[in-house]
Amino acid sequence: MLAVRRVLTVLACLCIACVAFADAKSVTLHYQIINNFPVKYVAVDMNDPEVRVTTAVAPSFPYGLEGWGSFMSRLRPTAAINGTYFCTRSYQPVGDIATNGALLYRGSVGTALCITPDNHVDLLPGPRQAKSNWAGYSTVLCAGPRLLEDAQLSLHARDEGFRDPRVLGSAPRSAIALRSDGVLLLMTIERNISLPNLAFLCQKLGARQAMALDGGSSSGLYINGYHATRPSRSISNIIAVYATPQQYSSVLDRLVAPRRPILARLLPEAPLVTQVLQMASKVVPEPVFVIPPARQPAAVPPTTVSSMVQFIEPDAKLPVKGIIPVSAKVSQAPQMAWCSLRINGQLRAMSSTTSLEYLWDSTKETDGPHTLEISVWARDQRLITAESRLVLVRNTTQIAGN
Repeated sequence: MLAVRRVLTVLACLCIACVAFADAKSVTLHYQIINNFPVKYVAVDMNDPEVRVTTAVAPSFPYGLEGWGSFMSRLRPTAAINGTYFCTRSYQPVGDIATNGALLYRGSVGTALCITPDNHVDLLPGPRQAKSNWAGYSTVLCAGPRLLEDAQLSLHARDEGFRDPRVLGSAPRSAIALRSDGVLLLMTIERNISLPNLAFLCQKLGARQAMALDGGSSSGLYINGYHATRPSRSISNIIAVYATPQQYSSVLDRLVAPRRPILARLLPEAPLVTQVLQMASKVVPEPVFVIPPARQPAAVPPTTVSSMVQFIEPDAKLPVKGIIPVSAKVSQAPQMAWCSLRINGQLRAMSSTTSLEYLWDSTKETDGPHTLEISVWARDQRLITAESRLVLVRNTTQIAGN
């Protein structure tokens, strides 16, 4: 019963604010179970020139904190994740932070997330590993430790200056990762997980570069009105995502307190702000939010749109074994909001895009037939259609008789 309740909770709560396909293709919400760890993540397509990813700080930064809900209501981002660590007594962060080309704080540890005005993303060595020079970057946030470099494990937490056992041990985590296709992943795992296992999850999501963010009771993930993960304490700083220049320009004066001292200018004066304001002239429709039903109907009602789901793999005609890619495409339609994957009735993945991909570890299943089902949901809570495929798992070697 507990497992059933967890599935129903995910169905009822995970995608409260999934964005319809036509509204925000570049900022999307996903959910996957990887190696028994439930991973919630927002995918941000940095190839979209309208997307803006920035740091933002509490009004009394660096000597004060702000509640998660206050951050979201004040800044109204499309999506957000908590930022770097901070001292629980003085509230000062541990790493460098720059917002809109202005260096606000110098820290002493970590790896740096660095983003240029044209959305190029780098993960660079922090103060302990190299001389920090963030010139040319509009956004900088030193957190860490680094998890992946060129898709390989790169974990040297003590070399980066981390000593706290809460960072080095197992805890709920937040992380940020970059895929080779330019998609930035903001993720939270609400179960205790070690840093090596966190790096493994980033690899499984296709990341080439990755680093940890502050975790534990600071972990927070937000998209379009939905708090996918909510921190249990106030925090010092966040990473905020805006889907359009219009949204970003409307909060430029709120990202940092007006009289906050600037330690260094990383960009020439004005061009970035001017460019954003010039691009913000077009009107962008408000995103549409949906609340999925608490449970899926036992039987999918007849529909004339079942052909909108196309299973790409695995092939139903061939037995499978080991780790199997599961992928499907969904024809785009105005009423669609998200799709989900169930294996034998258990939720494994969700996506607010027209494609769904999942790595299925079939070694954890029994040999024999298994049902894979892709469901397509509408904004108004309706199940539009579902397509099933029966797949034969055969991991046990069969020896022919004499």
